[in-house]
Amino acid sequence: MKRKWEERLKNVDELASRYKRKPLCPVYRPQLSKPWEPCSVWKLFRRQAQAFNYAKTCKEDVHVFALEMNTEDGQRYYLVTTYTEFWFYYNR
Repeated sequence: MKRKWEERLKNVDELASRYKRKPLCPVYRPQLSKPWEPCSVWKLFRRQAQAFNYAKTCKEDVHVFALEMNTEDGQRYYLVTTYTEFWFYYNR
C-alpha cells in the first residue's frame, strides 16, 4: 500500500516539474475570427462514448473533460476541447 502511494507521489512530482518547464500558454485568444488560423474546438456531449468518438476525429490535440452541471437530475456532460481553451475559460 505504501509503495503505491510513493509511486503516485513520484508521478505527481514528475508532472508538476514538466508543467513548470513547459507551462500552459498564459494568454489565450480564441481563434474563431481569422479563417487562416485553426478553429477552436469546444463541443459538449451527453454521452462519454460520443465525446471520445468525436475527439478521435479532431485534428487538434483535444481531450475529454467530465462536467457536472447544477441540474436536478445530476446529468454529467462531456466536453471536448484543448487544454489551452479549457484553462482559459475555467480560469475566468
